[in-house]
Amino acid sequence: MQQHKTELRRRIIHRLQQAAAADPTGRRSAALRALLAPLISAKKPLNIAIYAPLPHEVNLMPLLRDYPQHHFVFPRCGKAHSMSFHLVTAPEVELQPGAMGIPAPQPGLPVIPPEQLDIVIVPGVGFSLTGKRLGYGGGYYDRYLPRCTRAQVLALAFPEQIEDTLPTDEHDFPIPSVLTNGF
Repeated sequence: MQQHKTELRRRIIHRLQQAAAADPTGRRSAALRALLAPLISAKKPLNIAIYAPLPHEVNLMPLLRDYPQHHFVFPRCGKAHSMSFHLVTAPEVELQPGAMGIPAPQPGLPVIPPEQLDIVIVPGVGFSLTGKRLGYGGGYYDRYLPRCTRAQVLALAFPEQIEDTLPTDEHDFPIPSVLTNGF
């Protein structure tokens, strides 16, 4: 099954890279971010877990500018596939290359415990509309998400990421809400 997952990741990322090259202005990311507006338009500050995007992923960084009333937290990967989320207010200086080259919070930034998160936006390579997720293979989110006891867990997905079926293992955490746009 691992070989099948690896090949599927490669195919989906290739589709995403082609689509990203055809969208240099980021229109598709902006359209997907708009789907979050009803969830994060609350005036009360929320703790929202997001991620620094890879070039082929939905760019969530403008949320910090568009919703300054909220607290945005970013993942930092640790030893033994552990993960913590840290408050970031100035991503241009507080994020640095981390695990797998993905921008992550600098050490020493405030940690927000999983039970204090209100919304968790999960990255992934592929998704099914029934909540299956194909990640990058590290299992970080699968280990972390069960601890997010009050958070609304969701993913934003480009059409190229949607698959009818995805191979999953027993430990894979299902994503209750996958938001996509048919553009």
